[in-house]
Amino acid sequence: MRKRPAIMWSLLALIFLGYVAAVLLNIEDNQIKVEKNVYQQWRSAYVKENAEGAFVKTNSKGKTDISLSEGHGYGMLITLQAVKRGWATEKDFYDFYRYYENFRISQENPLMSWRQTFKEDNTIEKEKTNATDGDLDIAYALIAASKQWPDSSTDYKHAAKSLLLAIKKRNYNATNKLLTVGDWATKDSESYALIRPSDIIPSYFDTFASFSGDTFWRTLKTNSVDVLETLSKQHKTGLIPDFAWVQNKTVTPAKKDQVADANDGNYGANACRIPWRLASSKDKDVNQVLSKMMNFFLEEKVITEGYTLSGKSLSSSPAKNFSAPILYAAQQKEAYGNLVNSQSWVVEDELSGKDYYGDTLTTLITMQMKQK
Repeated sequence: MRKRPAIMWSLLALIFLGYVAAVLLNIEDNQIKVEKNVYQQWRSAYVKENAEGAFVKTNSKGKTDISLSEGHGYGMLITLQAVKRGWATEKDFYDFYRYYENFRISQENPLMSWRQTFKEDNTIEKEKTNATDGDLDIAYALIAASKQWPDSSTDYKHAAKSLLLAIKKRNYNATNKLLTVGDWATKDSESYALIRPSDIIPSYFDTFASFSGDTFWRTLKTNSVDVLETLSKQHKTGLIPDFAWVQNKTVTPAKKDQVADANDGNYGANACRIPWRLASSKDKDVNQVLSKMMNFFLEEKVITEGYTLSGKSLSSSPAKNFSAPILYAAQQKEAYGNLVNSQSWVVEDELSGKDYYGDTLTTLITMQMKQK
């Protein structure tokens, strides 16, 4: 008589466990569907192919196609994520690689031209300088490709090593011991002391050091994180600007229109990537910089498109390129659950097909969040 209740409870427990497993599988299945849908929308809207290879079209208007090294790095990273899910092949990645090869600054300089414009008369206007952020992502993607396809006929490993050496040689300020914004910011240029804080990617620098065996990257990481800490401490918000000057051991946010536009010294379209850039690092100092920013965002009723460093909103509207990096970073701590809820709109909404930057960051972050 006593065995029946025990059997009954065992059956109920099995039924409950089966239900929980079914729910978890359904959640996983829905997540995969969301990721695949976003990837396919992004690829259809922004990936173009021509005789030079595959590239990300970064302009939504005009009869000409424009490609940026920044977007190319994102495209390579997104394609690698798609490969892991079986939605893309090495050929898809190789097409991006071939385009990168064709638009290196020169055979001797593997940094990528920061912009290429395809004109109506079939001519191509190729910039002769680089942008550091794009090449950092490309280098990271090449390292990942060398591990994804160790036996490939394409020597991604060699390409990655060559690019890292070029960044070290041509995008490094030996005086402040930080990365410059591009190889055009030479030693005899005022811009030599200019940095783009979103180029500081601690987890990349760790990967570069392990991959190359060069301690330069760990030293660069230490110097770079010190600068982030200094910028973070300058305001209660912990917000960091698009650009900053680092000279004579002084770190100063750029002023309005000193570099690119009116938001040079604000938390703008460059700095909006910082939460994503920092969230993949496990370093304590990096986490403190990130947490201070995230705590500011946690108190905001609506995350809008840009802020002054003191925390004044620069817009009344939200934007995917600002919200997606915050969503990614919010995944790492339960304390940021409210941010996960409020910023999830970026992955729930369809891609616009007219916002290269916001749609591309959303796609990349949606696919990378699974790694968290």
